[in-house]
Amino acid sequence: MSTLPFGAPQSRDFALALEIADRERESGRSDVACGMFRVVMAQCPDYAEGWLTFPDVQDKQPVPADFTAMVRVADREQQAARFEEAVALYRVVLAQAPAYVDGQAKLARALFCLRRWDEAWRAFDIRFRLMDGPPTVNARDADGQPRDLPRVFEGPLPTRLLVMCEQGMGDTIQFCRFLPRLLEAGVDLQVVVPQRLFGLLRTLDPAPPCLPGEVGSSLRNVDTWTTMMDLPLLLGLDEADLMAREPYLRADPVRVARWRDWLAGQHGDRSGPVIAICWRGNADHKLDKSRSATLADLAPLAAIPGATLVCLQQDATDAEIAACDFGAAIVRPGPDFDSGIDAFLDSAALLTLVDRLVCVDTSLAHVAGALHCPVDMMLTDQWADWRWIDRTDFNVWYPTLRIWRREADGTYKDVAVRIAGDIAAVDTSGALP
Repeated sequence: MSTLPFGAPQSRDFALALEIADRERESGRSDVACGMFRVVMAQCPDYAEGWLTFPDVQDKQPVPADFTAMVRVADREQQAARFEEAVALYRVVLAQAPAYVDGQAKLARALFCLRRWDEAWRAFDIRFRLMDGPPTVNARDADGQPRDLPRVFEGPLPTRLLVMCEQGMGDTIQFCRFLPRLLEAGVDLQVVVPQRLFGLLRTLDPAPPCLPGEVGSSLRNVDTWTTMMDLPLLLGLDEADLMAREPYLRADPVRVARWRDWLAGQHGDRSGPVIAICWRGNADHKLDKSRSATLADLAPLAAIPGATLVCLQQDATDAEIAACDFGAAIVRPGPDFDSGIDAFLDSAALLTLVDRLVCVDTSLAHVAGALHCPVDMMLTDQWADWRWIDRTDFNVWYPTLRIWRREADGTYKDVAVRIAGDIAAVDTSGALP
């Protein structure tokens, strides 16, 4: 499959790299500084400023250790929210080591944090090289012969388009908001998503025809294809267009009525807030260790007077809840909750009935955000996902989602203390709508 460029370094990138190298030298890390100088000067040997900054370094080609050290510096700059500096360093390294896939992913993340959206979407194309099996699409021509379909990244919009889902359900739920725009623009659209999301995506307005991603098939009446995360670039959207200013998914009224009755019985005569909780994500995710919390971390929520905690953690066990000190404050919907072929339909209904969802970075946060339900999302302080833009509580996706970042060397329990204080400050009777 074809890919998008990640961007070649410019003169400003070289200048920034040398400036950072000079800081490294002043901090006593001369070996790192000299290595960075060699990496820069290998690309622009006539760059006079480089020789003026490092006149004592002999004309030598960089060695692998120089690139490794420069990437470590770039990572440190990104962790310190110096994203311009990080972008410059990554680009200088990648110009000589274009196969460095992790470096390209880190560059994309820094660009997202700078909110340089078009550059970031193009750089983020590297995600396909991080997959075990990147998507491929083929169709049959008029003679019934298979042919590979071209992928489209940018406009103009094609007449007949197939949109492929992304890696996780949360990605698909987040980016499906853009599908109605394609239909409204007159695109003949087909969408491939996990079959378990069919029910939820049918609530889009207008709703696209969906094909199951679990079953491979050869397509007809399709000219080209793209992915969910390509849609902002394909549609030419800017930052203001990313925000879901209106709910774009809907809860099933029949399920809402059912879970309202259940929740009223569970909450009883308690006078405090009703808080849905979800404390961990997909255990197979490479960042799960840093992004998932524990049930014990949520103890401060149970300390809110009269609070009822509704467990929406699908893989929670009875033993896990029984072992925590505040198990009496937790209610569980039961084994039939979100069972069957459709995912999240019961979750969507319950989320419209609670006062808050408190969760980590997982697909349930996207469901709540798409419904415009209040969400308090706990985020790690170490390499949080690109979409949540580092060092700010601001998010460009959901107006009802608030980000709570873990402090350096802090814990998720510390975050839960802050969230509990915020919830307790709100006058709520826990009344159901």
